[in-house]
Amino acid sequence: MALDLFPTLIGQGFFAEKAPVWLTAIAEAASGRERRRRLWSYPRWRFKIGYEVLRDVSGGRDLTDLTTFFNAHAGRYAEWGFLDPTDNLVTAQAFGTGDGATRSFQLLRTVTGASLSFTEPVRGVYGTPSIYVNGTLTTAWSIDDNGVLTFTSAPAASAVLSWTGQFLFHCRFDQDDLSPAQMMARLWSLSGLTFMTVKR
Repeated sequence: MALDLFPTLIGQGFFAEKAPVWLTAIAEAASGRERRRRLWSYPRWRFKIGYEVLRDVSGGRDLTDLTTFFNAHAGRYAEWGFLDPTDNLVTAQAFGTGDGATRSFQLLRTVTGASLSFTEPVRGVYGTPSIYVNGTLTTAWSIDDNGVLTFTSAPAASAVLSWTGQFLFHCRFDQDDLSPAQMMARLWSLSGLTFMTVKR
């Protein structure tokens, strides 16, 4: 089932927060030495955005659109898709190597900086991606709601698989209440709306 897309409203400000969140188990001995265990293989992302203006006029029903979206997903209950305007595109991203038998592969994205990199799965695709086998475009594939791509025929052994396209973050709200403040007649604002990615 396709994810509902978080609405883009004209009064949205810059991100107040976009932060990776990890989960680590730490056991500390009496000597102070630690044993650490990483519980997640990739992070969850926490977002916080604000709205300087939410209109409630005939020419723009921003407040109604946001409130309806929030209520339709029952606050923290249901998942939806977020197209991050600053982080939604991969180009020639490798996501696997063929072995002549495997047909299904998880789409990935890699972030590189400061001579380091980390890779995480892409759980939602926006639009139609371009899929390449050894640099040759192919359309013989399908993709599910978790970003798992299945080829019609297994790619040959050692074939390099890559993709180009846009992706979504699978999210849920991190709050069960929505409290916009009225600035004047039919104009509202919202200082902070928080949501987080979900693991599937």
